[in-house]
Amino acid sequence: MADGLSRNVRKVHDFLRLLEEKDIDSWIELWAEGADHYYPFGTKMFPHHIVGKTAVWARWKDTPGMFESWSFPITETWEDGDTVIARFEGDCLLKGGKRYRNTYVSIFKFTDSGQIYEYHEFFDPIIAAEEFGLARIDYA
Repeated sequence: MADGLSRNVRKVHDFLRLLEEKDIDSWIELWAEGADHYYPFGTKMFPHHIVGKTAVWARWKDTPGMFESWSFPITETWEDGDTVIARFEGDCLLKGGKRYRNTYVSIFKFTDSGQIYEYHEFFDPIIAAEEFGLARIDYA
């Protein structure tokens, strides 16, 4: 490959680029019909498990509207068979001017045709809960 990235790693880059562009309609086309989406540390902000492409789209369709801008630069990827693990940063500017930053590690599993059939998103739920006003943490 000219860019040195495998098809599945390129799909991870596309996944994050389409989120940055707020193009959820194109982004959802990366997903397989019966895909599983997991937030293992999602707290009450996020459902632990979302089943199916339609449910994933319903969960994500309004999310870009919460943000003025967001970026997700990838810092590392690892690949084994149909699985890609990506570590990336989130630098987001919420509508109203508040900045939200978090670090993510995500596991992507791909079908033979290159669609996501399983996705796990790990992030610091304390940062998320605090930034979105769901918890107040005192570091005494």
